Amino acid sequence: MFKFLGWLFLFNWTVFHSQIEGDWYGTLDAMGQKLPLVLHLKDSSGLYKGTMDSPNQKAMGIPMSSVSVIGKTLRFTIDPLRASYEGTLDASNVLVGTFKQGVFKAALSFDQTLEAAVTQRKIQEPTEPYTYVEKEVTIKNERGGFNLSGTLTHPSNAPSTLFPCIILITGSGPQDRNEEILGHRPFLVLADRLTSAGFAVLRMDDRGTAKSEGEFVGATSLDFVQDIEAALAFVKTVPNLDAQKIILLGHSEGGMVANMVAARNPEVFGVISLAGPGVLGSTLLVEQQILIARAVGASKKEQKQIRSFSKAFYPLLTLDSLSEVQKEAESFLMDYAKRLSAKDLRKNGVNDRSEWVKMNLEAYVNPWMLYFLNYEPATDLRKIRCHYLALNGTTDLQVPAKMNLEAIAANCNPGDEKIKAIKPLDGLNHLFQPSASGNPSEYGSIDITIDERAINEVLQFLLKIRN
Repeated sequence: MFKFLGWLFLFNWTVFHSQIEGDWYGTLDAMGQKLPLVLHLKDSSGLYKGTMDSPNQKAMGIPMSSVSVIGKTLRFTIDPLRASYEGTLDASNVLVGTFKQGVFKAALSFDQTLEAAVTQRKIQEPTEPYTYVEKEVTIKNERGGFNLSGTLTHPSNAPSTLFPCIILITGSGPQDRNEEILGHRPFLVLADRLTSAGFAVLRMDDRGTAKSEGEFVGATSLDFVQDIEAALAFVKTVPNLDAQKIILLGHSEGGMVANMVAARNPEVFGVISLAGPGVLGSTLLVEQQILIARAVGASKKEQKQIRSFSKAFYPLLTLDSLSEVQKEAESFLMDYAKRLSAKDLRKNGVNDRSEWVKMNLEAYVNPWMLYFLNYEPATDLRKIRCHYLALNGTTDLQVPAKMNLEAIAANCNPGDEKIKAIKPLDGLNHLFQPSASGNPSEYGSIDITIDERAINEVLQFLLKIRN
């Protein structure tokens, strides 16, 4: 729901300057997802500046587009997010009001006590001092001409010991080395557990993210393959690591990237796909959209509209010339927009048809999305000859377990001499958290980062292939 961007605007206040100016703290309940928010409001000679932070999402300093204070009522908007807030200062100096973003609406109060925005540590996170070695490392992407930054952990054994090494591969979107999302750091948890079990683990910030160089915008899954191949080359240079036993563990899109790397590099010893795609990207995206729409209350008619739109639109999104695809897509969307009612537009969080067309062009006509929509996992799965484990949670709405695991099982056949395991895990969502609904809105409010069943399946597989 929340995609925070940064702009700078000036705005005007009329009264209650001294009471409103300062820092305000609140926690938004977005369908069970607890998001601390912080407002920073400042008076500068009658012109007021303000920003909003979302600490859990590491989105800081989001400028407001407009602000007004009438009587004891504060109003502000953040136009790029289609977000707004209206609250009234009560007798105890608390702003009590309502936050809106698109069609979403929730009660939200702000006060000036810091405790309201403190982020709680998730219960599985390790605490220092660690019982193993942890090193900051730099991985050179020779073909790309930039450096990736990462963390290498390995057990504190004798220098002559060789450790099998697991390379962690993040999911879609710019991710740091811990794959942090809504207060959870799943790759930190995994690295700790796997290293404690006797394995070396390398995890990296995505290109153009956190401490890594390079450009993330415009990169496709094929570019991320290049980054992981750079990591493969790096691991082979580290004395304590066993170059004959390098395992790729990818989550979501990372599972897809792991398959692509293993298909091209026969020296890969094993692949672990956690909620990785097994079907054509366009097929997966349609199912994902329908399942999530259903989870948030979409009617059968609305779900049918999603499928109908996708069936007509996606065939236009080929890997041909980007400019030609842009032209075809824009023509289709402009024609489709003519049939949308004002109610339809509001449900999409926009006010007019041109805004709806622009929103969809930005979402679909970009290098990453075009590559993903046209990628067929079976092509690479059939080339894999290493040990293989695929896990999916049965309540995963983003990469549905049944269709994807069945496709992986059918196409990945590394041979009788290799261990192959394809397993659904009951009641786990896309992040492998316990969740009956699988709704992404719950990710941040669940204390468990990765269910123990998923961790144990990974450990059992690793111990089998190591011995």
